[in-house]
Formats: sequence, C-alpha cells, structure tokens
Amino acid sequence: MRQHVWILGLAFAALAACGGKKDDAGGGSNATDSGPRADVVESWKKAGVTVTPLAPVTVAFGKDCQSTTANNVDVVLCQYGSDDEAKAAEKSSLDWVGSTTGASWVQGKVVIAAADRKKADPNGRTINQLMKLAKK
Repeated sequence: MRQHVWILGLAFAALAACGGKKDDAGGGSNATDSGPRADVVESWKKAGVTVTPLAPVTVAFGKDCQSTTANNVDVVLCQYGSDDEAKAAEKSSLDWVGSTTGASWVQGKVVIAAADRKKADPNGRTINQLMKLAKK
C-alpha cells in the first residue's frame, strides 16, 4: 500500500512540476505571510479543507517547516529558497511519512509531506485531494 501511495505522490509531483509556478513575493515562515507555503494552505481552505493553525516544527528534511492537520491528516510544509532545493528534499521527506499511508510532493519552493497517522483517510482520498489542490 505504501508503495502505491509513494508512486501516486511521485506522479502528482511530476504533474505539479509541469504546471505553472507562482512567483514568491513573500517568504516568511508564518501562516500570515504571502509566500508559497501560505498559498498552499490558502488553496486548501478555499476548497473547504479544515486546516489547523500552522506551528513551527523540526524535521530532518528541512529548516523552515510548519506543521498542521488538514482534514485530520498530519501535514508538514517546508519552504526552501528555490524550486531545486525543494525538489532535492522531497525524497527524504518520505522518511517523515514512514510506514503509514502518506505521500510527499513538491509545489514550487514547498515540500509537502502528508501522513495519515490518525487513520482518518483509509482510502487516501484526502491526501489525493490535498495534492491536487496544492498545485492550483
């Protein structure tokens, strides 16, 4: 199951890489900035996803990271200085996901890792929705 989710995550990452990228006018590390991480969270909220407030988190794959839950799925969003830096960190973010159902993908300068540790998304639909919405 994890392999299928990982493959799904790679497929969506490839689709996101082919899509248009937004310019980063901001770049802070909080939820009120106008940077790419805030854009991702805002796209989820506009689609009706319940998102808890972002909180700083320490993870091995990034330095400027915030955690949240989106429809009861644990999510970490790490912001990087460039698209290439984010892409380089994507694979290591799967270590954070671990053996639970989850995925990791890149949207511009942001690595998004989602893990269903609470078993709130047994069929992966929420994680799939989060990926699709992040690339808008």
